[in-house]
Amino acid sequence: MMRRALLLLALFCAGCSGKDDAAITVSVVGDNARARDPNSLPLDAPSAVLTGALMQGLVQYDAHGEVEPALAERWLVTDDGLSYIFRIRRSKWSDGSPVTAEQVARSLRTSLSLASRNPLKPLLAPVREIVAMTDSVLEIRLTEPQANLLDLLAQPELAIMRGTKGTGPFRLFRTYPNARVLRPVIPDTAGEVSEDVLVRSERRVRAEASARAVARFALGSAALVLGGDFADYPLARAAGARAVRRDAVAGVFGLQPVRSDGPAGDRDIRRALAMAIDRDGFVKRLRAQGWAATETLMPGPIDRYLEARPDWLTLQRQARIEKARSLIASATRSRGGSPVRIFVSLPDGPGGRLLFAQIKSDWRQIGVEAMRATQGRSPDFRLIDRVAPAPSALWYVSQFACGVAPMCSQETSASLSLARHAAPDERARLYSEADQAISSDQLFIPIALPLRWSLVDPRLTGYAENSTGIHPLNRLGSGGN
Repeated sequence: MMRRALLLLALFCAGCSGKDDAAITVSVVGDNARARDPNSLPLDAPSAVLTGALMQGLVQYDAHGEVEPALAERWLVTDDGLSYIFRIRRSKWSDGSPVTAEQVARSLRTSLSLASRNPLKPLLAPVREIVAMTDSVLEIRLTEPQANLLDLLAQPELAIMRGTKGTGPFRLFRTYPNARVLRPVIPDTAGEVSEDVLVRSERRVRAEASARAVARFALGSAALVLGGDFADYPLARAAGARAVRRDAVAGVFGLQPVRSDGPAGDRDIRRALAMAIDRDGFVKRLRAQGWAATETLMPGPIDRYLEARPDWLTLQRQARIEKARSLIASATRSRGGSPVRIFVSLPDGPGGRLLFAQIKSDWRQIGVEAMRATQGRSPDFRLIDRVAPAPSALWYVSQFACGVAPMCSQETSASLSLARHAAPDERARLYSEADQAISSDQLFIPIALPLRWSLVDPRLTGYAENSTGIHPLNRLGSGGN
């Protein structure tokens, strides 16, 4: 046990020897640096970082995006895949009281309860029961095998909490406006740890606007910037392209119709708008190496599920423009000759401006005037930009189900409703039907995969690009800032 405690302390203090070593300062793009209950409110980038640091899950991701032990020191999966059994390591809540398997089970049950607004709840439908077998052993029983269960349990949305308390790997040491100082949770068996070691093992996490975060990094006042997306990517490049690291995440990035009482409510207009966008042109504008455009909701096949492809996908660009122009001309005649004007809600920042410039230019070619939605003007379309928590067909199609999306397809919702009780083969067919309905009605206009970037001090260790976009603070070594 002593050896484990010393190894843990060494991990937190990686790179802490030497006069130039210091606590690691992390800037996260966002408004407020605080952990929050993911069962009540969605986690933005700063709250996801802090929730994961202060309230670990049963498992977590390592720097490379692979699942590793966290609150559970080990686990086993039964041969039929219907039971996951976790052994909870000896640990304490932030108030010093011991953690029991029943408390962990209660936290997970709360996340899956009827009252929970946890975004991962729909993906955990196969969970039948969560049982504390002993004070230190927990079992999750499933109605059917779920290959991505550990990936979901590693998300900050499934952090283990008791009220507002967590179990680490860090504890909140000091609070400032929009900044938090974290210190590692030191096991009782580690003995006395000097103040100097604790200071050098701190993580100082600050939430701030992207421009300020990039400037702080450029000045050497932060070793790491997290939470960047396409809107501020040009700012990151300005800090030095060699420092920019991009995560190859999957998810949804595109335009969603939000009003059915205007031109966005016309299926033919939506199809024309989708056909006209030059996705490759926009991706090239942003100059994010390796970033890919997409024309489908799904990034590719998942398990037995094949992504739906729009019928215009086989057309060359000029043919798409001509077909889209014809659809808009017909819609204009049916609207009594009134020009088609589309208001779009996009994030601020240079990336948002580049996207709007691309959309405005492309839609002008087919006779549509694009306008940015401003305060007081309801948009016709809004940009959605979300990272998928796991390879799950259900996650993609459920983003556009009735009751979730402002405009939806009854066929999609009916297919999803039937899929809840269907056998796996039948469920794959129903997911395909749901996706096809979304594609046919053009209830989502895909543009690209989500873009997530970080700025990384070259002296910082324990950071790696990965497919999750999650970078655990307890895997970082000092960058000397």
